[in-house]
Amino acid sequence: MDYVTSRRGKGLSNEPMEVSYEDIMRIWRISDEEAELVRRVTESSYRGESYYPDGKPGIGKLANERHAFYKEVLYRDPKTSGFVMQYPHGVIINQARRSSYFRGENQIYPRSVASLHRSLAKIDDERDRQLYRFVADMRIAEFGIFLCRTNIVRFWAQNYGTVLFEPLAQHYGLETKWLDITNDFSVALFFATCYWDRATKSWKPLTKEQTERSEKSKYGVLFHMPAWRADLEMSMMYVGDGRCERMRNVILPIGFQPFMRCHSQYAYGICQEEPFALQDDINFEKLHFRHSEKLSREVYETMDGGRKIFPQDGLDDFQDVIESIRSATAFSREAFDYAFEGNSFFQDEEEVKRELARCTVFPEPVTVSDTHPVQISRQRLRKLNRRYEGFSIEKAYGIKLMTRYVYEGNPPVAQDPAD
Repeated sequence: MDYVTSRRGKGLSNEPMEVSYEDIMRIWRISDEEAELVRRVTESSYRGESYYPDGKPGIGKLANERHAFYKEVLYRDPKTSGFVMQYPHGVIINQARRSSYFRGENQIYPRSVASLHRSLAKIDDERDRQLYRFVADMRIAEFGIFLCRTNIVRFWAQNYGTVLFEPLAQHYGLETKWLDITNDFSVALFFATCYWDRATKSWKPLTKEQTERSEKSKYGVLFHMPAWRADLEMSMMYVGDGRCERMRNVILPIGFQPFMRCHSQYAYGICQEEPFALQDDINFEKLHFRHSEKLSREVYETMDGGRKIFPQDGLDDFQDVIESIRSATAFSREAFDYAFEGNSFFQDEEEVKRELARCTVFPEPVTVSDTHPVQISRQRLRKLNRRYEGFSIEKAYGIKLMTRYVYEGNPPVAQDPAD
């Protein structure tokens, strides 16, 4: 799907465009049609079909072998769920890609940036900001240490691909420099029309009473970038001498990960080393729509009250642990080492510890010790580990892992790694 705002003229505009209920339904219909298309392509790949003129099964055969190769690599592979590929941030098991990326927000905000940058913007002093960032990294590290105590995470890292601890932390509520993006319009629309009720700890559709409180709350927002534009942005990551420049709103796949929340939300993300608000990024079009209880209820029911994108995956039983990590001020030496290695501001370890201990940004002094602050009983871990005993990504997620090996002098073909 191309830019919706292209109907206003040939050039891109950073000005928001108001879209109607009918526009929303049209985009939703296109998204559902694309979901069916990539499902068919994925099934074709699993059957071993190709576009090569080789006499083997396959629809849409091309007489020219080179053209067939291009269609295999540029069309089939991205649209095949389970396709394993190396990216700058790791080895990712992709979900079948559709033609657009979205982010949904349920009111008009001034700046849409990663959660960590939203908090950093509230701190005036630069040194305090760096200390806050340092603590955020230690919290991410403690979250990763917690996950590594589970059998499924260790098994995944050994057998499938990269475990993306920071994006996982983002999806389970920690502050990170990752901004959530989705390839599924219905997921973005859910976040644009529903809200989290802290009292009942459940998702609910927005009501007229809520949306009429202010001019900004009257509108939901959908940020949209076509996949072709995102590909162009990614291709510009490597320039000059080939080193990776600072990424500014380059959309990266999260793919299939341990536990189910990421792929249930068709997760992609933008790693924002520095904040670059979507409102300032001309590559994202800004679609504003007038809230209505009819639309909110329709989306809420379609997404089964949020259960389709927030499945019960075992980590919901550890919400107390995750909450304690989110607000932690006591950390292990291992978490401190992770944060110190990743920082470029502080040079002396002991100096950082002293500054953390007297920093007033946090409700209490930040401490580092040789013990892990998060204590979890063996019984609770065993319960989670039993849930994933005998785990198979093919059975659990309904996919087949695929790769493409390229050999000089032979036509490349998609392969099942098990073959």
